[in-house]
Amino acid sequence: MPCYTGLTSNGDKFFLCGDLGPHCAAEKCGDVGTNLCDYPVGEGRTCDLPLCDSHAYEVAPNVHYCPGHLVLWQAFRASGREQRELENVVPFKGR
Repeated sequence: MPCYTGLTSNGDKFFLCGDLGPHCAAEKCGDVGTNLCDYPVGEGRTCDLPLCDSHAYEVAPNVHYCPGHLVLWQAFRASGREQRELENVVPFKGR
């Protein structure tokens, strides 16, 4: 039976055993992977790494990125290319 570890809101460590799904893919994290990385990787697919709530970074409502893809997203936004891409979206042009 798989066991999971995590931290409570006040920082105490807990253990939970049972088949609750995949473990978080972040290094040395034993918590339950309750989210999947939604970063696009091509051909309509996403990264799909399982992530716990602590390692899933919400970049939009119900859109989560893993730590590695968050770095790529932040670099993309900092480059200014985000606005240029949005301006190419047809409904956005009509505003």
